[in-house]
Amino acid sequence: MDSKKTPIIATTQAHLDIEEIKDDLLVLKNGNVCLVIETSAVNFYLLSEIEQESKIYAFAGLLNSLGFYIQVLVHTENIDISKYLKYLDDFREKQKDPKVKYQIDIYRKFVKDLIVKNNVLDKHFYIVVPSFSWSTQKPSFTKQMFGKEVKLNNIDRIIEQSKSRLFPRRDHVIRQLSRMGLKSKQLTTADLIKLFYNIYNPMNDKLRGDFNQYTAPLVSSTMQMKPI
Repeated sequence: MDSKKTPIIATTQAHLDIEEIKDDLLVLKNGNVCLVIETSAVNFYLLSEIEQESKIYAFAGLLNSLGFYIQVLVHTENIDISKYLKYLDDFREKQKDPKVKYQIDIYRKFVKDLIVKNNVLDKHFYIVVPSFSWSTQKPSFTKQMFGKEVKLNNIDRIIEQSKSRLFPRRDHVIRQLSRMGLKSKQLTTADLIKLFYNIYNPMNDKLRGDFNQYTAPLVSSTMQMKPI
């Protein structure tokens, strides 16, 4: 078979587990539904011994209180300082004193070189709360071997059924995290789209703008890499 004459119709999305992102929830291709909670973090080694013990007991209380599965995820990425650099540029334009502008230029170059040369990373912490669904139609084992996907009967119904299980679990996890002094929130649909786009496109420009305008189910174009 001539590979040059064979059209490539597969997409990256075909290899992802995500079927749809809707109502601030992730619908997976196997019918399960998940919500994602983003939480803050503390530097454990900067705490006193009493504070460390308090955090340990609070975390143990969180684990012992769970009657469902959770997944703790730490995502590391290069820190994005484009907004801060733009802020410095705008602030520089408002200055009238050439000496102040010169000092801003020096500081801007210092920040840029510090981030780029030292490869400064930013960490984000997430807790994934799943809800297992039985409203799926699974193909036979033979069809699964040849790439037949699980067919979802009704995504809207699956989401509504999952909300009654997920929302109490979400509230419980957030309460337990607050006992540890951590701030947390559930990621919205826009947050989830941005998160997964940036994870699977680490070398491209970050996804920005009004996410409600993205109506195409597939990414049909690519972005050129731009230096900071």
